[in-house]
Amino acid sequence: MGVAAADDATAGDRGLDSLFAKHGDMVSKLLGSLKQQNLPVGEGTGYDDIWALRFCLSNESDEDALKNATETLRWREENKEILDAAAEGTSLDRFAPLEKLVITDYHGYTTAGAPLFIVRAGISNAPAMMDAYKQVQVVEFMMYRKEIGFLLCDSITRKTRILTKLVTVNDLNHVSLVAGTDSRFSKVLGAVSKKSEIVYPQLLDRAVLINAPYVFSAMWGLVKGLLSKKTRSKISVCATSDTRTEDISKCPFAKFLNLETLPSFLGGKCRCAGGCLCGVSNEQTQPVGVRSEDGMTKAYIPPRDSLKVYMDCKAGDQVLCVVHVGENKGIEISAAVKSSGEKNNTVPTTLIQKFKHKTGTNWEQLLTIPTSGTLVLDLNNEYSLLNSKKVEYRVDAVGG
Repeated sequence: MGVAAADDATAGDRGLDSLFAKHGDMVSKLLGSLKQQNLPVGEGTGYDDIWALRFCLSNESDEDALKNATETLRWREENKEILDAAAEGTSLDRFAPLEKLVITDYHGYTTAGAPLFIVRAGISNAPAMMDAYKQVQVVEFMMYRKEIGFLLCDSITRKTRILTKLVTVNDLNHVSLVAGTDSRFSKVLGAVSKKSEIVYPQLLDRAVLINAPYVFSAMWGLVKGLLSKKTRSKISVCATSDTRTEDISKCPFAKFLNLETLPSFLGGKCRCAGGCLCGVSNEQTQPVGVRSEDGMTKAYIPPRDSLKVYMDCKAGDQVLCVVHVGENKGIEISAAVKSSGEKNNTVPTTLIQKFKHKTGTNWEQLLTIPTSGTLVLDLNNEYSLLNSKKVEYRVDAVGG
């Protein structure tokens, strides 16, 4: 498979029959050694020859394969709660706030039928997540998401009899070096990478970085040292700057992606109702905020800048917009809707003409969406040369 890394031993033939012909003896030896430790392996356990094969492919010696498989089984027993939740397709309550701050999900497939794990790094809010949670809690959440990917690949492998691996696509659009990289989250990524190599062998096929900003080389220098050599060898960068406007074919890996299932912000044809990932609009360009108990999101708008809030809607939907400005200051507010399928240079339909709202009371407006598309609420501070603004806002569908 062309998407595989150059040093991948399974790149030429991933059929299970061929792989077992080459590695069957090592697989049998590994399972026998695990049984001698009274560990729950073998047919009917979920930890059978197909599971063991991944360890044998990732470890050159019997000793290393046994060590890592043993550690994995013990880790899985210790983390049974989160792994069971992943298998049942349910989310633990403690993960709910994290899921709103890290815009990632399994969405789409390669042309060979392998699942894609898509990350929107530029609009995720790692600082807010690390402010609210300890490193160990975030690592636990990310390993829970890894388990979902493993179960997807394992299911496809068993149905097709072809060893299936994940392809991750990290959209770096809107990532800012000025805003900085959160060192706490970088440590989380490093810890997850190292642990995943042990407990999820042969899961990552290739990590594709797309829409890399011009400052990417500096950011990459900060992050790559935290990743293992094996992981770094599987990372590739696509030659695109913005797949929202550029042809995705510039990316050498585009031919291996099923564009019908790829989200529109990556140059694909999919526009899921409400957004393809985590209920966030495909048009979103700024980091998601943290919602308070009353549903308001706090944000900071620098001088000579604006904040655009997006929501994908259908014709006839009713959307409630609420804005509050703090510190006895004002903000300019406007709203428009861009019809589905319109290009970025198309003039949207204006719903609210720009006006200045000052602090004191909440501004509220119930909008009826005239056409299916993306609602854009613009909170504009471009007129202010020196003063930043603290705002709270809420954009929620309330009927339709």
